[in-house]
Amino acid sequence: MGGKGSPMLVKLERLSFEEHGLVLCYPKPSKTEFENRLGELRQLGVEALEFSGGKLVGRLHVLGKGNSALIVKAWIEGGRFALKVRRMDSGKPDVSHEAELTRAANRVNVGPRLHASTLNMLLMELVEGLSLPAWLSLSGGKPPRREEVSSFLSKVLWQCRRLDEAGIDHGELSRASKHIIVRMDGEPCILDFEKASLKRRPSNVTSLTQFFLLKGVIAERVTGILGAISREGLIGRLRDYKANPSNKSFQNILNLIGC
Repeated sequence: MGGKGSPMLVKLERLSFEEHGLVLCYPKPSKTEFENRLGELRQLGVEALEFSGGKLVGRLHVLGKGNSALIVKAWIEGGRFALKVRRMDSGKPDVSHEAELTRAANRVNVGPRLHASTLNMLLMELVEGLSLPAWLSLSGGKPPRREEVSSFLSKVLWQCRRLDEAGIDHGELSRASKHIIVRMDGEPCILDFEKASLKRRPSNVTSLTQFFLLKGVIAERVTGILGAISREGLIGRLRDYKANPSNKSFQNILNLIGC
């Protein structure tokens, strides 16, 4: 979650409905709800909010702006966190589902660490790094080396394997560009468990393998770096894994793609 715009740090007691209500109560600010959400910030121990990032809400910069929430940086005891704030027009009444699924993912060492949650907010580890298109230099620049891509792919697929074993289906890894960050040290981080489920049959390994190797501009770049991979062979091994999601059938996928 990278930042643009000059960072503006505002202490909790200086937050005002007039200046900051749109961010905390997007898109329809309510003074009553603003006061309620200030209470949630206090409950989380937030001391200040930092308005910086690549998205603009009114005149304020934020880290992210999705269909159900905004993300801003929060400061607690000198440390920075990602604060996910439920939109007023979200289809869900609270963030309890996402909190539950993020905790479940954390138990198998996947996803940003969830530190705390309230009715409308998630306080999480701030994951800083590059989006997949930026890391792969799709808009120009030098792409990562084959060894780096192979290592990254192995690590992120093992994360998917752990999610599969835990019965967690992320649900959006067929569009992984928006849901995976490459940390500064090259480690993958799968984000956003809002639409994840413990009730669906998990398809994390199959969805992400298809995304990285079989279709779309990301797949073209990745296979261009890794070298030719048998499409028919990969589809066959994905079918085998889907029918019998064992460590052996998973390892067969990794062996084929050279990870």
